[in-house]
Amino acid sequence: MADLRLSLCMIVKNESYFLPKCLEQSAEYVDEIIIVDTGSNDDTKSIAALYTDKIYDFEWQDDFSAARNLSIDKATGDWIIVLDADEVIEPRHWAEIRTLIQSTDQEAFFLTERNYSFESFGSGWQPIQEKSAYTRNFSGYKVHNIARLFCNVPGIRYAGHVHEIVDRSLTAGRSQVVDILIHHHGDESPNNPKKKRQLNYLRLMELDLDSDSSGRLYGTAASIRMHYLKDFDRAIAYYDRAIELGWEVEESQEAQASARYLAGDFDGAYSGFEQLYKAGYRRANLCINFANLAVKRGNPGFAADLLEEAIQLGIPDPKVRISLEHNIRYLREQTG
Repeated sequence: MADLRLSLCMIVKNESYFLPKCLEQSAEYVDEIIIVDTGSNDDTKSIAALYTDKIYDFEWQDDFSAARNLSIDKATGDWIIVLDADEVIEPRHWAEIRTLIQSTDQEAFFLTERNYSFESFGSGWQPIQEKSAYTRNFSGYKVHNIARLFCNVPGIRYAGHVHEIVDRSLTAGRSQVVDILIHHHGDESPNNPKKKRQLNYLRLMELDLDSDSSGRLYGTAASIRMHYLKDFDRAIAYYDRAIELGWEVEESQEAQASARYLAGDFDGAYSGFEQLYKAGYRRANLCINFANLAVKRGNPGFAADLLEEAIQLGIPDPKVRISLEHNIRYLREQTG
C-alpha cells in the first residue's frame, strides 16, 4: 500500500520575511504545497514559486476562513497540514507527522502551537528556560492546542472571519491532541507590527461575537481591548461573557481583575484577586498585583507574603526578582 499523501496548505500576504524559512523547512516532508495569496505586493509569490506551481490568487473578503477553504479545495493529498508563513516545525516532528497519518483511525490531530512573544502579559505566558534556534530571541511563549493536521474530506472546513478553526466540523471522538510543536514567530515581523495585527483581528473578531458559543473570541477580544486600546469597560464586559460561557474561567477572571485594576477600580480588582487566591489559584502576576492592592489597603505584611510567593512561583527576569526582594525587605520593615 502506497504511503498516504500530505498537502501543506497556506494563505499568505507580503510574507517575504518569513516564507523562505517556512518553505525550506517544510518542502521535503510534504507531497504538495498549496499557496493562496491574498494580495501580496512584495516578492512573496516569487519565493513560493521556488517550491510549488500551485499558487492561487484570492480577492480578500475580510474572511480568513474563505481563503483557508480555497487552499483546502485545491489540495489533492489524503491529509492536510495547515501552516502560516511565520511558523515552522522541527524535522523530528515532521517525521512523526508522516508516521502518524499512515495508520490512524483519527480524522484530525491538534498540534501544540507555541506563540512566542516579547510581552509577558496575559494568562498562560511561560518564560523560555532554554534558548534554541526555535525560540529565537523571544522571552517567552503561550501554548495553544490547534487542529492543523486533518483528513482531506469535504466535511472538514474552516469557520470564522478571524482566529478561524475547523473544530466545529470535526466528528466527535475522532480527534487527538499530540505533542508535535508548531513554532510561531509572528511577533518578530519587522513589516507588520503586533499592535496593527491585533487591531485588525479585533475588527474581524467582533463580527463573530454573536455566534461565539465557546467564549474564546470574547476572551481574545477582551485582551486586545485591554492591552492595546485601554478600553477597560469593554474588556471587563467581554470577560464577563467569556466567563459565563466557560472559557478558561480562572484565567479570564484574573484578566478581568487586572482590567479593573488598570481602570482604577481597586476595590473590584481586590475582590477579584482575593476570590481566586482563596480558591487556590496561583500565578506570579496575580500575587504581585494582589500585593500592590494589599499595600493600598494598609496591609504590608500580607503584601510581603504575596511577593515572596510570587518569587517562589518563578520570576524569570533577575531585575524584577531583585526589585521584589527589595520591596519585601521594605514591607517587612513597615511591619516592625
